Amino acid sequence: MRLCEICDSANSSAFEEGECHICKGNAMKTEQMVSEASALLDKEGVKSFSISTIIPKDWLIREEDVWDRKAGDSESIKNLLNRRISAALRKASGAEYSSDGECRMVFDYSKASVELQRNELFVFGRYRKLAAGLSQSRWKCTKCDGKGCAQCGGKGKYYDSVEERIGEPFKKATEAQDYVMHASGREDVDATNSAGRGFVLEIKNPKNRKIDHASLAKEIATSKEVEVSDLRIVPRGFVEVVTESHFDKTYRAEVEFGRKIGAEDVAKMMSLEGKMILQQTPARVAHRRADLVRHRKVKKLEAADVRENNATLTIKAEAGTYIKELISGDNGRTNPSIAGLLGTTATCRKLDVNSIGDGFLDFCLSARRE
Repeated sequence: MRLCEICDSANSSAFEEGECHICKGNAMKTEQMVSEASALLDKEGVKSFSISTIIPKDWLIREEDVWDRKAGDSESIKNLLNRRISAALRKASGAEYSSDGECRMVFDYSKASVELQRNELFVFGRYRKLAAGLSQSRWKCTKCDGKGCAQCGGKGKYYDSVEERIGEPFKKATEAQDYVMHASGREDVDATNSAGRGFVLEIKNPKNRKIDHASLAKEIATSKEVEVSDLRIVPRGFVEVVTESHFDKTYRAEVEFGRKIGAEDVAKMMSLEGKMILQQTPARVAHRRADLVRHRKVKKLEAADVRENNATLTIKAEAGTYIKELISGDNGRTNPSIAGLLGTTATCRKLDVNSIGDGFLDFCLSARRE
């Protein structure tokens, strides 16, 4: 059995060199492929790269055959090629190797070809939703799948979105293919958020990675519906930090009651402070979420501007609390509730998220800079 120089190196140089049993000589095209990759990096002006190698399955089968026939240490051809390519391409191109580089150089040994794929760009920020009527994510019409029909009024979607207000300017500035927004929770379409909710915008296939954050923030603000702050580039892993973190939130709710309320009613509402409530998945979202009973704690409740059958409530609660249902009772699906305690209807007419206890995100960003 004979192996080429590369495959033999992966197997402790234990075989004679010749027509390769594993790769049939195709691994020896690596030098030419590195040269092609270097030219691509230079053409695109890329300063950092990661690599990916595609090894044909028949190579892997024959590689195991070699391992069965020899004693001693062996290394997979894929690992050896990755190491050799990264070193050779760094030397040939002058670009830096980084697992989080600007692009990924794909070395496909089934075709002996090289392809440059631009890595996603990840931008952290906080958004403020100043106007009701925006969904957080893009919400395509399910009937026409975004093409436009009578049901959606030709728009192809049910609502404009915070994701579009932020994503479109970034897409244009980076000459990207597309974008996806990953956020730390969400507010309802008819609610606002004056607090600032953490998000990471994933920008796909960006040709330009140099971003003027201040200019983009100013452009986004012209909509008068969404504002962004704290913009900065983050690694891919920060998506999970943002989406898997859960924070207490404080809400300002304008509530209309079924009758005039007084000091005694306010005292009953205040009794919810420190209480654990049980919330079955609200009827309004039960069609798209698992029907569960959740335990959530109301941490603080204050009533102000009590006038006849109206009041403004400030409610601090654990992450995942359904505030509208805490107010209305949702026909008994939330217990206890404000409506249940007062023995009358209670309807949230306006809701704003005005504080989010997400200092943990700032800690993570600070730790990364250090």
